Amino acid sequence: MRKALPYFAVGLLAAALCGCRTSYQEALAARQDVMFGTGDYARERAAKMAASTVNRKLGNVELGRLKMLQGDFAGSSAVLGPQLEELFDETNEGPVLKKGQIAGNILAGTLGDDRAIPYELPAFELLFGLQYQAINALALGEPDNARVYLRRATAVQEQLKEENERHPDAAEAASAPTDGGKKEDAENAQNASTAADKITAQLSPVADAVRASYENALAWYLMGLFFSREDDQSNADIAYREAGRINPAVLPFTRPAPGAGRDVVVVYEEDLVDMQSPIKIPLPFGGTVWSVDFPVYASPPHAPAQIAVEVGGAVAATCVPAVNVQALAYRNLKDRIPGVATRNVTRAAVKIAAQQMTYHMTRSNSGANLALMLGVLAYNTVSTVISEADTRAWQTVPEHVHLARLRLPEGQGSITLRNALTGRACAVALPQAAAGAGTLVVWFSDVRGFATVTTLTVGGKGAPSWARTTSLLQP
Repeated sequence: MRKALPYFAVGLLAAALCGCRTSYQEALAARQDVMFGTGDYARERAAKMAASTVNRKLGNVELGRLKMLQGDFAGSSAVLGPQLEELFDETNEGPVLKKGQIAGNILAGTLGDDRAIPYELPAFELLFGLQYQAINALALGEPDNARVYLRRATAVQEQLKEENERHPDAAEAASAPTDGGKKEDAENAQNASTAADKITAQLSPVADAVRASYENALAWYLMGLFFSREDDQSNADIAYREAGRINPAVLPFTRPAPGAGRDVVVVYEEDLVDMQSPIKIPLPFGGTVWSVDFPVYASPPHAPAQIAVEVGGAVAATCVPAVNVQALAYRNLKDRIPGVATRNVTRAAVKIAAQQMTYHMTRSNSGANLALMLGVLAYNTVSTVISEADTRAWQTVPEHVHLARLRLPEGQGSITLRNALTGRACAVALPQAAAGAGTLVVWFSDVRGFATVTTLTVGGKGAPSWARTTSLLQP
C-alpha cells in the first residue's frame, strides 16, 4: 500500500495541475478581453505581472499600453517612464542601452523552464515602449520629453546596428549547440539543431520580410518630424533618410504636401500582433522519445489593410504600411530559437538521464533506491504536466502600423478614415488649430474592441483629444 502512495499523490497533483489555466490560456483570455470585452481582465493580469519578479517588465509595458488605449496618458506615463528609465545610461554621447537589457541568449538552469527567467523586452518591444512614452508626453503637453524618448528609440537602433555589424555572428555562436565529445552531447546537439531547424523553417516566410528585429522606420520618421519642427533640416534629413532605408514606402511622406493649410500625419495601428503558441516536438534521447516544449508563431504573412484618408468625400491620401510588426516579432523569435532549443533539449536530457540512472539503481531492490526512483518519476511526471513553452510577449502592440501625410485645407474640421477592403469608415473630428501649433498627428489604434483615436501636435501646443471610435476592421 505504501508503494502505491507516491503514484497516487502524483496522479492527484497532475490532475489538479491539468485543471489550472496555463500562462498561454491566460494570455489568450486577456487578448480576447481587449479585442471584444471590457479590458478589465487584461488590465488585472498586466498589473499582476507587473508586481511579480520574472514578469515585471512585461507587465509594466502591457499595463502602460492598456492605460493608453483607455485614454489615461498620465497613468500610462507613470508606468512606462520608470520602467524605461532603468534600461538606459546617460552618457556624454547620449542615451546608451544598458548591456543585458535586451532579450537574447540567456542561459538558465536545466531543471526549470524558460518561464522562470526574468522577462527582458526584445528590441522591437522596447522601441514600441519608447514610442508610446513619446506619445504620452505629447498628450501631456511635454514635447521636450517626447523628443527625449524618440531620440532614445533611434539611439537603440543605432547601437544595435553597430553591434550587429561589428559581431554579425555573435548571437548564433552564443546559442549554437556544442559537441563536448560524448555520445550524449552529440545527440543533444543534434536534437537541438533538429528542433531549431523545424521552427525557424516555419517562421522564415514571415521573419525574412525584415532585415533585423530592431529596425523601426516609424521611430526615425517621428524623430524627423521633431527636427523639422525645430527647423533643423539637416538632422531631419538624416532621420528621414534612415526611415527610408528601413522602409522606402515612407519616403513620400518625409515632406509636407505643398500649398497653404494644415500639415497632418496619420498613424493607423492595425489589430494586435500574433500570439506565440506552445508546441511539443518529439525527439529521440538514447533509445526513448521525449516531447520537448517550444514556442512558435503559426500564422502566414498578414496582408495589411488598405486605409484611405478622405477629405470632403474625396481621397486625399493613402496609408502605407510603415512597420511590419508581425515580421519583427517572427524575426525576433527566429533569432532566439537556437538558444531556446539548446536549453530545452538540455533540460529534457537531464530528466531522462536521472530517470535512467535511478532505474538501474533500483535493480538492487533496496528501499532507499526504490524511493529515489519513485521521487524522480514523480518529479518528471509532474514537471512534464506543468511544463509549457515560454510564449510570453507584449501582445497589445499592433500587427501593422500605417502612415499617411496630407495637407488639410484651412478651416477643415474633420477627416475620414476608410478601409477599402471592408468598406467601414470612421470620421475623425480635428481640434481647431492653434497659432504655431505645428504638425497635427492623428493616432488611430484599432484593436477592434478598443478602437481609439488621439489627436496631438508635434509642437506641443493645442489641447490633445482622445475618444473611443469605430473599428475599421469589423466586416
